[in-house]
Amino acid sequence: MWHFRGVSAYDVRMANLGRIPTRFLIASLVTGVLVISTFVATRAQSGPTVPADRWRQAVNDWEAGDYHMALPHLLTIMRSPAAAEYLERVALLTGEYYPSATIANDGRVPRLSADGRLVTFETGPVTAPITRIVRVPDGAGPPAAAVELQGAGAAVNAAGTHLVWIRPPQSAEWTAAQQALVTPGPNTPERQAATLQAAWLLATSGDLVVRDLASRTERVIATAGLAKATPTFAADNRSVFFVGADVANLARSDIYLASDGAAPQRLTEDAGFKTLLAVDPKGAALLYNTGGAAPFRRPPTTPAAAAPAGQDGQAGGRAGGAGRAGGPGGASASFAVLDLATKSTRIITGTAPMLSADGSTIAWINRTADAYTLNTSPTLSDAVNVVRTGRERLEAPSLSPDGRRVAYQLMHFTDWELYVSEGTTHTRVTRDIQHDILPRFLTNTTLIGMMGEPRHRRSQVYDLTTDTRRRLFHNNTIRTVVPEYSWLPSADGSRVLIVADRDGDTVSPERGIYVSNLSRTINVSEVIDRLTANLAHETELRDRTTRAFAPIAAAVRSVTRASSVTRVFEHAKALYGFDSKHITQPGNAKAIDYLMRAYASFGYTPEQQSFTPANALGGKTANVLATLRGTVDPDLIYVVSSHFDSVAIGPGADDDTSGTTALLEAARMLARTPMPATIIFASFTGEEAGLLGSREFVRRSAEAKWNVVGALNNDMIGWAGEGPQLNNTIRYSNPGIRDIQHGAAIQFTDIVLFDTKYYRGTDAQAFYDAWGDIVGGIGSYPILANPNYHQSTDYLDTINHVQVTETAKVTAATLMYLASSPSRLKGLVVTKAASGVSLTWTRSPETGIRQYIVAYGPENDPLRTRVIVTRPTVALPSLPAGTRIAVKAVNDKGLEGWDWAWARVE
Repeated sequence: MWHFRGVSAYDVRMANLGRIPTRFLIASLVTGVLVISTFVATRAQSGPTVPADRWRQAVNDWEAGDYHMALPHLLTIMRSPAAAEYLERVALLTGEYYPSATIANDGRVPRLSADGRLVTFETGPVTAPITRIVRVPDGAGPPAAAVELQGAGAAVNAAGTHLVWIRPPQSAEWTAAQQALVTPGPNTPERQAATLQAAWLLATSGDLVVRDLASRTERVIATAGLAKATPTFAADNRSVFFVGADVANLARSDIYLASDGAAPQRLTEDAGFKTLLAVDPKGAALLYNTGGAAPFRRPPTTPAAAAPAGQDGQAGGRAGGAGRAGGPGGASASFAVLDLATKSTRIITGTAPMLSADGSTIAWINRTADAYTLNTSPTLSDAVNVVRTGRERLEAPSLSPDGRRVAYQLMHFTDWELYVSEGTTHTRVTRDIQHDILPRFLTNTTLIGMMGEPRHRRSQVYDLTTDTRRRLFHNNTIRTVVPEYSWLPSADGSRVLIVADRDGDTVSPERGIYVSNLSRTINVSEVIDRLTANLAHETELRDRTTRAFAPIAAAVRSVTRASSVTRVFEHAKALYGFDSKHITQPGNAKAIDYLMRAYASFGYTPEQQSFTPANALGGKTANVLATLRGTVDPDLIYVVSSHFDSVAIGPGADDDTSGTTALLEAARMLARTPMPATIIFASFTGEEAGLLGSREFVRRSAEAKWNVVGALNNDMIGWAGEGPQLNNTIRYSNPGIRDIQHGAAIQFTDIVLFDTKYYRGTDAQAFYDAWGDIVGGIGSYPILANPNYHQSTDYLDTINHVQVTETAKVTAATLMYLASSPSRLKGLVVTKAASGVSLTWTRSPETGIRQYIVAYGPENDPLRTRVIVTRPTVALPSLPAGTRIAVKAVNDKGLEGWDWAWARVE
C-alpha cells in the first residue's frame, strides 16, 4: 500500500494522548515477544470500545507505522456487529476491496474477453510461444484452464465462443529453427538470425486458425502468400480482421478481412504500414494507424520473407475491441477511420486515437507549436468538435462507452491530473501531487486511472457520480509494494486485467497476470483472514529484529540520537547551490570539493577516485570515499553509497542530493564509533551518465582484491508528499539486509519502511554484478511518486529533511549491525548418503565466532528444525530431495549473521 509522505510520524504518535510511543517501549524490552504480545493484548482489551473511536485509533496507529497496534483494533471491529459498516474502510486500508484472481505467475501479451471471463496469454520461448486460455472464476475459486495451444496472437470474440490465433507450421524448417534455439545462450548474431527465421516462419507459413471453444472444432483461414499478425474478430463474432503483407512486397502492410469460406479481402488502399487499433462492436467501422513501423521483417538470407517486427520477432500482439493500442500519446501522426459498408477511408491528422465502446464517437489530439487540442467526432462523419485547446499538455483521451464524455490527462505545472469533459463542462477528477495518468472508462460513470511513475503505478477506480476513489489492486500485505505495469478492462467494465509483480520482485523476468473483479467485493471472513496473517507476520518481524539488535541496541541508540536535521539541511543547501552536478557541468567539481571538506570535518581522511569517463562525457570527475577502518576484522568491508551528481537540466535536490546528505549524516554519526569490520562511505559521481562512478569503484575494488561482503545504496529519499507519514522503500537483493533495515527503522527511527526487490539501473547494480546478492538500501523508486524526477523542478523546497535524517539513522543503525555481526557464510556443500546428509561450509571469516545455527525443512517451512554446532560441519538425518538447508554464524556478542546461506538436498 502506498502511504503519502509529510510530517513526522512521531508527531502523529504524540498526538494520541496517553499513548506510549513504540520506540520507547521497544527500548525497554528484555524479551521482545512477551512484552510486545502482552502490551498489544492489553491495549486491544483496554482501548476504545466504540467502533468509531477504535477505527480512529487504528488509523492513527497505521499511519504511524505501528501496524502491530492497529491490526488488533481492526480485528476487533471486524469481529463485532459493526463489521459490515466498516468492511470497505478496513479492506481498503489493508489491501483489496475488489478481489483479484491470479491467472498466471508469468505470462505475456495478455488479452481479456469482452465479458471479462476469459484471459488469453502467451508463455514459453517467444520463438515457440504457447497460448493459454484461462476461465476467470466468478467467486473466490482458482481460475480454470480452458485451452492450451501452440502459437501466438490469440484473441477471443465478443461472445466468448470462438478463438483465433496463429499456429506454427508443421515443417522441417520450423523444427530446424526451434532446434537452433532450444538451448539458452548469448544473443549472438547467429542466434538473432535463428530468432528472426522462426518468427518469419510463424508469420508466413503458420496457419490462421479459428476454434469453437465449446466443440473444439477448428477451421483454417487461407492466407497463402501473406505475412500475418494481430488477428481480431469482427462484430459478427466469426469473421476475422488481421494485419497482413504480401511476402513478395513488404513495403506496405494492410488490414484484411477473412470471412467464412472466402479468401482474405484487403480493406485498405492507402500506402504505408498499418496497425489495427480498434473495431466498432456494431460492425460499422474500424480504426487503424497509417504511419507506423514495418510490422514484418525479412531474414537476411531469405530474399522474399517476413517476420513480425515486434519484440524478438514475435508474431502476435494486442489489437481489437473498443480502445486504444500502444499507450498514451499514440505512435503516429495520423490515423484512419474505415467505413466497412462503403469501404471509404477518412484520414485524420492527430495522435492518441480512441473509439468509444458503442462505436459512435472517436477522439484524438492535435499538437502544434502553440497548442494541444482535444477533438471528438462522430465516427462516420467529418464533423469535428473541439473539446479543449490550450498550451497545457494533453494526453491519453478516453471516451465513455456511450461516447458522450471524454477523459484525459492534463499537465499541471509538474504533474499530470485527470479530467473529464462533457460538452463545454470540464471537471477535474484528481488533485494528487503524484502523476495521475492513463484514464479509461469502465462504465459511463466510472473511470480507471493510474497513479505514479512507470516503474510503480497503482490502479485507482473513480466514481464520477460520488466523486470518490478506491484503490483497485494490492497484494494484501503491509510491507511489500506491488509495481503494476499494464491494465486492460473488459468491454462491460466488470473486470480489469492487470500485469504486476505482486510479490514485489522486480528483478526476475516473470510478470504475473491477474484479474480484479469489480462485480464482487471482499467479505468479512476474508478480511479477518488477511488481518490475522498480517498481524502474525508483523509481530514476527518486530520480535525477531528486536532480539537480533538486543546486544548492540544501547550503542545504536546512542549513535542515532546524535542525528541533526539542521546539519542535513545545511549540506543540502550547499550542494543545491551548485545547481546541476552532472559530470558535464561545473557543479560536479564544486560538489567533489565540498564532499572532501565535509568528510574531513568529521575526522576522516577522504580520498578521490579520479577518472575520465570513456564515453567522453565531460572531463575528469571523481568519486569521494571516506573509510571507517574496522577494529577487529578490517579486511571485511561494507560499502554504503549514494550518487551526488544530478541530471544536466536540474539541481537534483531529491535525485540525489537527498541521498548524499543522508550519507554524510550517517558518516558523521559513526565517525567516532568504529565497528569491528570496515565501512566505506562512497559518494559516487556519474550515475546519471550510466553508473560511471559505481562501475569505476567496483573495478578498482576488484583490482585491489577488496573483500566486500555487504553494500547499501540510497537514492532519492527526500521527496515530501501530502500525508502525515514519513516513509521510504527498501530496495534490496538480499532479504537478510532487508529485514535488518526494517528492524533498524522500527526500533531506532520514526520512519516507516516498505520493500521491493529492486536494484537494476541503479548504482546497486554495480555491486550486484561484482559481488552478488549482498545489496540493500533505501530509495523512493520503484515507488517513484516525485513528479519532479529528472526535471528542472527538482527543487530544495520539495524535500522533507526530517525524512532524510530518519533515513540516515536507519542507515547508521543498519551499518552498525552489519559491521558487528557475521557475514553470510560461503562454500556450502551438501552430500547425501544412505546414512543421512552431511553439510560442510567455509569457516566464518569474522573473529570471535561462538557457534553456527543449522536449520532445515520443506520449501514452505525451511527453518522448521534447528541444530547448533561449533564447527563448520554437521551430520543431519536422511532428508527428502527438495529439503532446504540454511546456516548462519553467531559471534561471541550473541549477534547472529545478517543472512542465511542456503543449500538444497538434491
